[in-house]
Amino acid sequence: MRKSRHFQFLQFAAISSLLFASAPSAFAQVNEFNTVVFGNKIPLYLDDPTGGMPVRNTTNDHSAMVPYIAGSKVLLMSPSGKNFVTVSGDTASLWRADTGSQLLALQHGSAITWMSYARDGSFIVTGGNSWLRVWSATGEFRKQCDLQSQLLKLIVSLDGRYLIAVTADSIQIWSSVEGLLLTKIPLSNRIASLVISPDSSQIAVLDGSNCALWRISDGQMIGTIAHEYPIRACMYSPDGATLLVATEQWTYLWDPRKFKKIADVQYGGGYR
Repeated sequence: MRKSRHFQFLQFAAISSLLFASAPSAFAQVNEFNTVVFGNKIPLYLDDPTGGMPVRNTTNDHSAMVPYIAGSKVLLMSPSGKNFVTVSGDTASLWRADTGSQLLALQHGSAITWMSYARDGSFIVTGGNSWLRVWSATGEFRKQCDLQSQLLKLIVSLDGRYLIAVTADSIQIWSSVEGLLLTKIPLSNRIASLVISPDSSQIAVLDGSNCALWRISDGQMIGTIAHEYPIRACMYSPDGATLLVATEQWTYLWDPRKFKKIADVQYGGGYR
């Protein structure tokens, strides 16, 4: 009896995963669905892409970090699937996915370290050195955002209104339409993680110990969530009404709008 194509695909996927697992120095899958990064070493984590385990960026499904590794290259698929982008050095090239023909070359003017599509596919952002450049979905240049400091991370809000740029000394919130700086939040500690709420009203900033919540509209701090153990991760619910913050021992459920803790939940069962 002939095997179904679906079963053959599953077999191929399983074999491929074993092959990639056995050759970590040759391949890095930064986002399993939309993005692939190639380089001489696999990034360990977003802030130190020097080697180790693969990295997934779940903040934005259509965003990629280009590691500081010689020869690193990125493939990024558009949300519609009609186009894709290749990134190498200071150039991002836009291609048609149905024919493989090149549409435009997006010149950033310096090595590109971040690349992102808006979630609705309406624009593209390249980031690197101390500026961002915003491009139309078809590759025409629109705006440049001058950060005045080295870019460390780039996140596009889910609604596409905001570009969040993390530098060594601040979090900068820019309008994606006007290309204007809306808010600058000074930093005193190194950022381990930054998450935008689904309604684009807040950002949760983790420094390795605590979780600070900030309003995007005016750049004011809502409050700092601190617990007995260092907070390692956080996650908003899809409607933004609840926030999970996690330590190695506990998960804490918060109402981020009222800034009020709801419950403590222990891994593997337990409640207090």
